[in-house]
Amino acid sequence: MGNRTPEQDLIDRFIDALKRHEDPKIRIETLYNKNCKAKAWADIEYLSKSGLHWAIEAKSHESSDRHNTVHKLFGELLKETGRESRGRANISILIPEEGVTFYSRLLQSICKEKYLGFGALVPVECVFTFGASGVIQLSWEALYDHQ
Repeated sequence: MGNRTPEQDLIDRFIDALKRHEDPKIRIETLYNKNCKAKAWADIEYLSKSGLHWAIEAKSHESSDRHNTVHKLFGELLKETGRESRGRANISILIPEEGVTFYSRLLQSICKEKYLGFGALVPVECVFTFGASGVIQLSWEALYDHQ
């Protein structure tokens, strides 16, 4: 288990919750990937019960390179827009519930107009948070505005 990362632990717990989730738009029907080291897939990629294709990049404020995860996030989201082999996916991110303030504070160093423009360009469907409150969906803007 030496290769475990905070992101992979978050992914595994999130997947378990999505398998039991009540909302068919996000409940897992067919899981394609749940590995943060996969090169050809998003960290989490699956088809929901309602037929939505999700491509989710996971980041954690508990990573050893926590401050770099914000920068990496933008590159990984852009990379997902270039993947045409799997059709139209709902591109999203996953962060720990406890990391929302951390990410919001770092993202606020970016001009809000540019940040929102990036979220429209990609486009980011939502930001998933996961923790003690379960699975929560925030808008791209709500992540930025969080206090």
